[in-house]
Amino acid sequence: MRSSLASLLCAIGAPLFLLLSAASHANDDGATVTVTAALPMEQFFENAALSGALLSPDGRQLALRVVPSDGHDRLAVLDLASMRMQPAAGFTDAAIGDFLWVNERRLAFRLTDRWQGQGRSRYGSGLYAVNSDGSAFRQLAARQSTRQSKAGRTLLPPNTILMESIGDQRGTAIHVLQTEHGEHGAVQSATLLHLDSVNGNHTEIDAPAGIRYWLYDQGGQARIATAQTDDQNRVYWRDPATEQWQLLAQFDPRSNAKDVFEPAFLTPDGHFYVSARNGGDKAALYRYNLQTRQRDAQPAVASPDHDIRASMVRSNTRLLGIRYTTDTETTVWLDEDMQAVQKSVNALLPTTVNTLSVGTRSETPFVLVASWSDTQPAIYHLYQRDTGRLTVLAKSRPGVNAARMSAKQLQHYTARDGLRIPAWLTLPKAGAGKAQAARLPLIVFVHDGPWQRGTWGWSGEAQFLSSRGYAVLEPDYRGSEGLGDAHFRAGWKQWGLAMQDDLADGVRWAIAQGYADPRRVCIVGTGYGGYAALMGLARDGELYRCGVALSAVTELETIADGRWRVGASLYERYDRYPASSLIGEAPRDAAQWRASSPRHVAARITQPVLLAHGQLDRRVSASDAASLYQAIRQGNPNAEWLRYDDEAQGLTLPGNRIDFWRKVEQFLARHNGPR
Repeated sequence: MRSSLASLLCAIGAPLFLLLSAASHANDDGATVTVTAALPMEQFFENAALSGALLSPDGRQLALRVVPSDGHDRLAVLDLASMRMQPAAGFTDAAIGDFLWVNERRLAFRLTDRWQGQGRSRYGSGLYAVNSDGSAFRQLAARQSTRQSKAGRTLLPPNTILMESIGDQRGTAIHVLQTEHGEHGAVQSATLLHLDSVNGNHTEIDAPAGIRYWLYDQGGQARIATAQTDDQNRVYWRDPATEQWQLLAQFDPRSNAKDVFEPAFLTPDGHFYVSARNGGDKAALYRYNLQTRQRDAQPAVASPDHDIRASMVRSNTRLLGIRYTTDTETTVWLDEDMQAVQKSVNALLPTTVNTLSVGTRSETPFVLVASWSDTQPAIYHLYQRDTGRLTVLAKSRPGVNAARMSAKQLQHYTARDGLRIPAWLTLPKAGAGKAQAARLPLIVFVHDGPWQRGTWGWSGEAQFLSSRGYAVLEPDYRGSEGLGDAHFRAGWKQWGLAMQDDLADGVRWAIAQGYADPRRVCIVGTGYGGYAALMGLARDGELYRCGVALSAVTELETIADGRWRVGASLYERYDRYPASSLIGEAPRDAAQWRASSPRHVAARITQPVLLAHGQLDRRVSASDAASLYQAIRQGNPNAEWLRYDDEAQGLTLPGNRIDFWRKVEQFLARHNGPR
């Protein structure tokens, strides 16, 4: 239920004041400190105190998602001229999730929950709108737990999702999607609606069948739409001259042919940009001519080492810059004034990545700056173009002292078949040099996905483990995305095989480099990472002294039906690859699945192992995980089991995260600590 205005002001005001006060001393973090006591676990795993900030279109207000110490995320608005903060929205039983400005004084948002387990409420969290001063509050879509009518009004159904569209942000309308999902969460269809955030009136946008992803023009009209069948993507364009949808391109998204592309963005002045490999290995950003239906010969942005999947930074009339991630986030500014602002901010904050945001039709000189590094979680600043003044607003994690965090280094090693593997290495603060780091206990921390990759930035898990004296190695093994087509495809059907070899080869590299004690190596991960931890113990038992597996896959056959997939979210464009390509298909690959499934190699897991699972996990049932534990336990007295009744996959709740990592700390101290 919604909080009263008075209680909301009390709940938001004090924590935000503390944030502003704490952040005013941000420069103190640069001092050299002597560390003797272990850092509190809460600072690594509690929810961020500030988890989002967005300038209004006119640049006069800043919307903030703040987190009181004893409650749910609230939405507050800061007037930048007076620096006066006021509450906009908050709930006693849910947290503010995604939010956006509808116009210069109205916001739309959905709900989420960071204090209760996600359970089965994966889709449908309610949709709301409110003025920046807290007035004209309206519910637009139902929550899973409520009836679909309110005060005589019919609400949109719970499967209504808030969408960002460019538009001029002057009216009261937004775009939303009504989605239909398959058994394992894949989006099967999505209907686009034009929704008035004040009166709740809505109309369906006419479009070809099967559309899953949309781009809009400056007038807020849908112009680009993507549909997908099992083996074909169709990209449509709505021609402004006729207002009719035309088929722009059709292709198999799994192929590496020159005609394959992925829509990226449509600029306010009508230019269409796409991500494409152009028959090569790395995806680059190209401008696409809608009239000739041809890409430019040369990319707008490309990288020799990374795929480019970019977003735009815009004003109300034109493209200001292009933002993308390689090893870390980068912005290429096309606007000379913004390029000058970036140069000035970087001179003031030389040790951080500094991400600039502006109001799309700003009437003020204010620029929002989010600054972060491998040792510093995001700090928000306000830069004034006219004076060059940089003011600290707030820290996302005020309890973290950057001076006590460890640097994150990008390394590379060569796998046994010659594939070059990037890996992020975090060494304890006192052991930043190789000589000092010799013979450290090592944690191989395996990222989930497996279709993800690591980047340079602050990581609670890596920093926590480093603070406890461990070297942390995070390999981007084959199958990780964003490192080129060859690196990604090298992981197809290699669960438990070559993907596992990449991790073992990383351990041997760390030992050879003098970073790791060969007698003190443990493998840890969540999801796919949990699976890899178990298979590492089974396949490479001589390397690993122990393992920790959270939400681990127990048997490949149970996920090869498509519940473990790439691109299942609307925000990831579309499902690009079927499970048959990534994991395999029956009956052809059944024997390989069995040989590469922890459930069938449980007897070979004889090292100490800690398994943890959420009771509400829908990808891998808790009963399957518990059965695996019992199978391991039959021949392994050092197997331990944790179950979290209110969690699904992973750990959503801060209390559970802290409990889990406290038990991991104790487990590692027993089995992988100092000799």
